[in-house]
Amino acid sequence: MRNLPVLFACAAFIASPVFAWDAFGHRAITRVGIERFKEKVADSDAAWIAETDWSIRIADLATMPDRWRNIKNPFLAHINNPDHYLDVEDLTDLGLTLQTIEPLRHEFAVQLRLAREAHPGAGRQPNPRFDAAKTDAYPGFLPQAICENYAKLQSNFKTLRTLEKINDPARHNEIEAVRMAIAVSMGALSHFVGDCAQPLHTTRHHHGWVGDNPNAYTTKKEIHAQIDADTLTKHKLNEASIRAELKASPPKINTPDPVNPWPAVILQIERSHAQVEPLYKLEQNGDLWRAPGAEFITDRLADGASFLAELYVAAWQSAAPSDDDVAIFIKYDGFVAPSPITEPATR
Repeated sequence: MRNLPVLFACAAFIASPVFAWDAFGHRAITRVGIERFKEKVADSDAAWIAETDWSIRIADLATMPDRWRNIKNPFLAHINNPDHYLDVEDLTDLGLTLQTIEPLRHEFAVQLRLAREAHPGAGRQPNPRFDAAKTDAYPGFLPQAICENYAKLQSNFKTLRTLEKINDPARHNEIEAVRMAIAVSMGALSHFVGDCAQPLHTTRHHHGWVGDNPNAYTTKKEIHAQIDADTLTKHKLNEASIRAELKASPPKINTPDPVNPWPAVILQIERSHAQVEPLYKLEQNGDLWRAPGAEFITDRLADGASFLAELYVAAWQSAAPSDDDVAIFIKYDGFVAPSPITEPATR
């Protein structure tokens, strides 16, 4: 408790947030991901997701994890900020790889601590003055964030499908409540999948090239904002652009295991990280603002939307409740049909 005043006094020095795509880009990835989900899932119980009002809500909720950075609160920044990235090069410095990191968040944190003890001085060295949220010691938790939000969506889908199977009109408020929970889960999952598709969220070179730079790539911080927003505006990219790219050149996405999406998520991060240097080359020769740049950014957006749809499909198809699941739900739900609210009598 003694450290809390110091913690909040330092909150003003929390590092500036790192965004991937702007809100427009995240919404576009979400809307296209929902469309592809609808194409792959014919279940009538899922049809509401693609209805205009719901898809707009879900797309807007996909911007929420970035909005959580609108206050400089170390408690929120500590748990939220590292979920948006994974700096792969920092793993190498600690003797780790994408294939060897622990899938579970707290196991990964322990693994990182042990790796730092085994490699003194390796990786980023936190500056306490500018690290009030205590996040600089971590390379990021992006794959964990994707898998955790996938599991939340899977759970919410199962609750909805259980309620639909019970088929009790008196439970309509429960159904509406879980639909709202699903919208939140779909939006959050979309956000982090979208972050994964932005190569600069997989590298320490997220705001310009750092360290050894034999190819003289730009070191300007502006490159991140250029990718997130400026290129989308310059090339007039939108949902239609993503749809056209998916139709013309569907990305070869690894289908996630519904029970364990981790391997597919790691492959997605590998795919994105492989585009870091090609992205810097586009910026260096000016092609980022010409046709090759438009193709590159559209491909990344389409890749994100396609993988998102696969995760949505896997979560839905693996969430069908058994009869035992339904019985257990009814037993422990403690549902009592709500009584109508009556107005107090007036004199």
